[in-house]
Amino acid sequence: MERKEKIRVLFRAWFNIPHSYSMVNCFQIVHLYKKYKDVMDIYIQEMPYFREEWNSVKKLVYSEEYNDIIRNLKQWNGEELDLVYSITYPYDITTVTINDKVIPKCVFYTSEFATLEPHYFNPALNFKTDQDIKDYVMRNDKLYMTSPSIWSSLGMVKYGLEDNKNRVITHGVDTKVFKYDVSRRKRVREFYKVKDSDILMINIGSMTKNKGMLYILQILNVLVNRIGRKNYKLLLKGTGDLYQSKVFLELYFDELRQANAISLDEMNVLLTDHIIFTDKTLSCVKMNDLYNAADLYLSPYLAEGFNLAPLEALSSGLPVMISKTGSTHEYTRDIYKNGGNEHVIYIESEVLTFENGYKQNNIDFSKLLNLILENEEKICDLKNKRDNGGVNSYNTMKQYIEKDYSWDHVSDLLFDYFNWIVKN
Repeated sequence: MERKEKIRVLFRAWFNIPHSYSMVNCFQIVHLYKKYKDVMDIYIQEMPYFREEWNSVKKLVYSEEYNDIIRNLKQWNGEELDLVYSITYPYDITTVTINDKVIPKCVFYTSEFATLEPHYFNPALNFKTDQDIKDYVMRNDKLYMTSPSIWSSLGMVKYGLEDNKNRVITHGVDTKVFKYDVSRRKRVREFYKVKDSDILMINIGSMTKNKGMLYILQILNVLVNRIGRKNYKLLLKGTGDLYQSKVFLELYFDELRQANAISLDEMNVLLTDHIIFTDKTLSCVKMNDLYNAADLYLSPYLAEGFNLAPLEALSSGLPVMISKTGSTHEYTRDIYKNGGNEHVIYIESEVLTFENGYKQNNIDFSKLLNLILENEEKICDLKNKRDNGGVNSYNTMKQYIEKDYSWDHVSDLLFDYFNWIVKN
């Protein structure tokens, strides 16, 4: 028998901070609301942040339409529910009981290194070993989970969670926000004093080591200081409101100096003339401006649960140079085959598996350097085309992203999963 009444879903999540989990949640919930509000009652409950100091940086970074939707969502006040959706960290797989009834719970998670450990979960569960988690998962038949990539989903596979309760639902991009805009491109380059002849590389995120930051800084140093490519610049966008991004940058330079990979003079040249650093919280529109201003998104990452920024970059028409193995290959492979072959340049990589089960990419530095030099003409050609109205294949790629990797499409996948859980 088909269900007639609305599905009642409580989102226990972060909403008001510029953290990737919060942003994923907000894009998911806005598109669910816009598309399914007639068949789903949405309630929200802001959950404690991972760090207490994050309470001082609350900010909504979306369009006014989206911000208004988020502000006006119904706060949960003990209403009856069909499902709880949790998207916080540590991962909260505790059982939800309301009026003596156990409510199905769907927990979002990512697994950057394709595995999880006890400290990834709510400390109240007091997990000490992997076996503790496996036993808990086997006992809890109302637990469902979702992750954004097959790579990430391996984290719960090892705990015996059934495939149909461990559904992969990709992340998406708002294609109306992340789009090519030549006028914005010129304006932002002028603001950052980037010349027309400069090649501006970009990387966005928390700047943790798994993002490949040491590779990126070494590449810039060799290009600029060792082989005289003075026209290369690097824009780094950290997340200073949440993480010590600038401190990370200083630590990486210290590590490179200790390894004799860069001298003090070389470091100062980069910091003075070739690195643009900002860790301000920016709106999605401003983030699109950065993608438009750049010439190459460089992502030689070691481990990622999904890596959303390169998808946003592609939607904005910015070519990406990215590790061939790992989680991102799941979506870059699809985009490459559907109009994005000009925009995706693969970095040769292989997956290493360590004794603790962690998986990460391994990249040969010299091959990465040669890849950039070998593709310099292509990067410049794409750069010139973007300066003069865009790349022909961009429209084909953008149409594919809109169909298969938009937040609108993600909301369909998520609603289908919610509906299946409730009926199940």
